[in-house]
Amino acid sequence: MKKRTFALTLGCLLVLSQPILSSGQTEIPPVRPVAVTVAGNNVDSPAIWVAPNPAESLVLLTEKGGGAVMVFKADRQATFVRRFGDFKRPNGISVIQGVSIGGKKRDLAFVTDRDGNSVSIFSVPDFEKVGVFAEDVVQPMGVSVLSRNRALYAYIIPKKRVGDAGVFRYRITETNGKLVGIRDLTFGKELSIGQETVMADPPRNRLYVADESAQDIVVYSLDGKFVRRFGKGVFQAQVEGIVVVQTRKGPILIASDQRERTEFEFFDARSFKHLGTTVTTAMRTDGIAVYGNRLPEFPKGLFVAQSDPEGTGGKQAEFFDLEDVLPRK
Repeated sequence: MKKRTFALTLGCLLVLSQPILSSGQTEIPPVRPVAVTVAGNNVDSPAIWVAPNPAESLVLLTEKGGGAVMVFKADRQATFVRRFGDFKRPNGISVIQGVSIGGKKRDLAFVTDRDGNSVSIFSVPDFEKVGVFAEDVVQPMGVSVLSRNRALYAYIIPKKRVGDAGVFRYRITETNGKLVGIRDLTFGKELSIGQETVMADPPRNRLYVADESAQDIVVYSLDGKFVRRFGKGVFQAQVEGIVVVQTRKGPILIASDQRERTEFEFFDARSFKHLGTTVTTAMRTDGIAVYGNRLPEFPKGLFVAQSDPEGTGGKQAEFFDLEDVLPRK
């Protein structure tokens, strides 16, 4: 495990660095969570839904082995609420709130079903299934949803790239009371085969894809134009979860380096400069989720990381105070 201390960069932003400790120094222990969820059957990816009453906010967690999505309160006990869905192997999840579609505003959760070869849409927080699409994608893994120019789009990553198609974009519309997806774009020839994570960043017109085999992150425009790669040499294992959070010092991209003890890598989301590394108790992390604003029990934000402590597939999710994980001031 890398040692951790602090360094000054980016105009007063304190970040984590990796010096060699001299004799007699004590290794800084990993950041500990405030709560750990009950065990699931091979869990993978979390997402956060913020309720109109923030005290009722939820964390959703895909459970591949259980064929469902687990739901927890966004509290300091990670209180289990329920499961929903009937999947063969749910993998990725993306939540979008306050989107206008079908004549009303909705909060929606998109869930990929790898072995079901489809993506399902659920209303939140009642978790009623309101649509299904991407049935033409073989083994969909990651999903990221955004609203842009009064349209709703979902980006899907398949397990295996077919030709130059490593990313599929669908426009989501309503037909006969159900939400459907119409494919309008494919791209991604720069990707290796076998990816899982995609993350849209609308303020910067960017889409990030974790290239597990190349151990870096590929950047596209939201319209599928290749921009660049970054992170080469930073990651030592598979690049997995990606999130972007706005801080007082600017936007920060966080990505998980899926080592035995996960290392969370920080980058400036504007310049892609590597800002440092945080080590927590989470292990072999796949998906991560973040909310950077105030919640009643997480007044400075919430960070959620899937964890596989036994090396048998994801067992749980760990809840952290975001300020404990972000670069220090």
